Amino acid sequence: MNSMPPATDHDAPDLSRLLGRDYWMVTSTPVDGTTAEDIAALVPEHIAWLLDLEERHLVFLSGPLVSGPDVGPGSGVTVLRASDEAEAISLASADPFVTAGLRTFVVHQWRLNEGSVSMRLSLGRGTYEWQ
Repeated sequence: MNSMPPATDHDAPDLSRLLGRDYWMVTSTPVDGTTAEDIAALVPEHIAWLLDLEERHLVFLSGPLVSGPDVGPGSGVTVLRASDEAEAISLASADPFVTAGLRTFVVHQWRLNEGSVSMRLSLGRGTYEWQ
């Protein structure tokens, strides 16, 4: 018989310390028939659109999905800093892949609670290391 030590207050997480910050997660799915060539043709315009949103402090995270169920050319996830769902939908609707009819999207309200980010920035060398 395995006996576990009794739980203590030390073992219980302090839930009040969770970040609890809301964002909008956009999951994008290619429309049937979308090819890698279709996506590649619009990548520069798509990246310019994302960098504009990033500069306006509206993109928290973004990138393509590269494997998993139903992943295809143009699959991706973008996490937005939007004031509400309507703004998130409006922003996602302007994605060049969407306006070209190459992909659709779904918007989810997402609450960020836990995680960790580390980065080393060298001011003297002008380099960074993402960990």
